[in-house]
Amino acid sequence: MDVPRPAPRDGLRDVRFRSGDPKGTAVGSEIIDIRRFELSAFSELLDAEARAWSEGLYWDFTSSARVISNCLKEKRLSGYALVQNGVIRGYCFFFCDGEKGLMGDLFAGPPPAGLDQALRLLEHSNETLLATPGLRRVEAQLPHYKFEELENNFISWNYEGYRRRFMALSLPDWHSQALPGSSRNGPTRQAAARLADFCILPCERKHAREAAELVFGAYYNHVDAAINDQYSSLAGATRLIENILHYQGCGEFMEQVSKVAVHRQTHQLGGVLMVTCVSSSTAHIPQIAVARTVQGCGLGTALLESAFSDLTRAGYQRVSLTVTDINARALRLYERLGFRTFRTFGAFVFNRSE
Repeated sequence: MDVPRPAPRDGLRDVRFRSGDPKGTAVGSEIIDIRRFELSAFSELLDAEARAWSEGLYWDFTSSARVISNCLKEKRLSGYALVQNGVIRGYCFFFCDGEKGLMGDLFAGPPPAGLDQALRLLEHSNETLLATPGLRRVEAQLPHYKFEELENNFISWNYEGYRRRFMALSLPDWHSQALPGSSRNGPTRQAAARLADFCILPCERKHAREAAELVFGAYYNHVDAAINDQYSSLAGATRLIENILHYQGCGEFMEQVSKVAVHRQTHQLGGVLMVTCVSSSTAHIPQIAVARTVQGCGLGTALLESAFSDLTRAGYQRVSLTVTDINARALRLYERLGFRTFRTFGAFVFNRSE
């Protein structure tokens, strides 16, 4: 197709790669304002990204692609498209929320697109974000790329970088280990004895306010609050919980599988676990929090294993989650339960100095 070249607007630029490029980018490639195109121009790229989510992350991209498609159709996304031989082979989009910028996605499809082109998309997007008046913070988590692939670029732009990992637990394997007589069954009984003051119930929408308060308290001064500033305020934690409940960016909320730990005498929440469905065979844990006053007594394990049992009965094959490497305590817990890392990626944060 012919690539439109109207004048740039809103600070976004159209850039043609030239021959002799030291990065080795193919001649004829262009980076163009994402809003120059109609939705139909992205169909091949969105199909490629859907395959990448399914094959690499066990994730059905359908609902996310629908949201992205609507935004592209209505020209509500800022960002850049990589065009090679008249076909869109990659994109990076971003948006601003007050003084904070968020990189929503970075993806370059199969060859001839690749990492070099993805880094160019990233560079243009970052330059535009950091030039936005009034912007003081930028957050980026880009799961299609390893931490090491993006680290040098972000560090050169004065971002802080944190290695994160996708982990998955095979539910059939967990179930076989949890059967009576297995080595894992003993610790589970001991934990149940220590947790007699709590009952574990489904996490219903009526628990949203208390869950947000618990999350805010549990993550205060936590590394994840440095990565995602929603953890740094009660209002932010409330938005985080509401997003899981009502939107499908992290999958479809599973009310009966998600759990809360309620203190029998005070009726206060001691822990919350939120579970979503991301494909017909895979569930995901976008949020788990245990009140600081009861951390270390096995409440997190009890919440997780209760959800695992429900997921196993429902026929799910695996459950995934993400964790930051330096959150060593959580990482040890997940590995003890049988989670294994299948993808590393980076969380990068820019804070403008005074």
